[in-house]
Amino acid sequence: MSAAAPGAAHAASSADAPSAGAAAPSSRSPLPSPGTPPQDAEGRRRRWLAVAIAVAVLAAVLLSVARGLYRDGPLEPDAPTGQGSKAVVEVLGGLGVEVETRRHTADAAEDLQDGGTVLLTDPARLSGAQLDLLAEAREEGGGRLVLVRPDFVALSSLAPGITPTGALREQTRVEAGPDCADLAHEARVLEVPSAEDGLRGPATLYSARGGDAATCFAADSGALAAEDEGVLVLGSADLLTNDGVGRADNSALVLNALSASEQLSWYVPSATDPLGTSSPSLLDHLPDWAGPLAAWLVLVAVLALLALGRRPGPVVVEPLPVTVRPQELVLGRARLLERSSARDAAASALRAAAATRLADRLGLRHESALEGLIAALDPHVDATAEQLRTLLGPAPVTTDRDLVRLAHDLDRLEKEIDR
Repeated sequence: MSAAAPGAAHAASSADAPSAGAAAPSSRSPLPSPGTPPQDAEGRRRRWLAVAIAVAVLAAVLLSVARGLYRDGPLEPDAPTGQGSKAVVEVLGGLGVEVETRRHTADAAEDLQDGGTVLLTDPARLSGAQLDLLAEAREEGGGRLVLVRPDFVALSSLAPGITPTGALREQTRVEAGPDCADLAHEARVLEVPSAEDGLRGPATLYSARGGDAATCFAADSGALAAEDEGVLVLGSADLLTNDGVGRADNSALVLNALSASEQLSWYVPSATDPLGTSSPSLLDHLPDWAGPLAAWLVLVAVLALLALGRRPGPVVVEPLPVTVRPQELVLGRARLLERSSARDAAASALRAAAATRLADRLGLRHESALEGLIAALDPHVDATAEQLRTLLGPAPVTTDRDLVRLAHDLDRLEKEIDR
């Protein structure tokens, strides 16, 4: 009996040892399965993470390419979305109308001078100089303007016989009156959405102030359509959208009004227009697919940092210097020049910037003399050397109209070099 006791005690101690060893790891972290080494499990997790990141990047690229096939925005002629106008443009093409998209006021003014029809999708975005240029071009060439929901300022320059008098804030169907005649364009009923569902808020109503001005589709305090001396005014942008053109007789009004001539200039104001009131930022020059691609890349980077990164310590807050956007500096300088009527200084800035861009495009990065730039430009443009010297040289600018014309001529010169 005494000899068996030590053996039993040894067996009991050896049986208890595994249980104690098994209980110890439970207080720290779970161990991998006996058949999987720790290195293989870690490598498998890294491979799955790499596959997930690659799939996310591929999806971002495919989405960006798909969005880059067209430019989306209100009344964009190539956009198939609800706010776009691709349906109207395609039907006009089937009717034999050639639709050209314009982004700059100078191009639309040239079309008006040639006697063409120009659809202005957002007149409220244009400055006084742009409106005056369009008005002068229409008077000289006798072109036809179609304005979509213009405000009082735009009408004062382009159609003084028409004034805004009210708005339709509820979804409404408006019938054509007996006095509409040809202004109805064979449409009997128009339908506009409510202010909450409208593309640019409520539909605007207009009235005619005598003369040859006329109105049609009258509602409470005005009418949805008006015309004065070759300028047609439409009170709602939803009449031309993909979602709104199919309502009631909206398509009859829009298609018949825009198919009067074989060529139509679809003018969508752009922030890059040199005649605009605001200077374009660097983001305005990026393609449309750059935004979604950047958002996806940022999301992928954040996921990767969360998966692989470890926080080394508390965040340290440091005072940062105050930054001013370049756009604000340019606007501030432009307003100072305008307040002091420093037209020569503004003209010098325009010429210097244009000369720098032209020299870069012609490979004259180290050229500083005006004569050298003119000699390099001469084989590529139709203007004579004397005309280039007058345009780029220190010729005085005495009026605001001369300053606007100078900006227009410099922009045209740069476009000629780009071709």
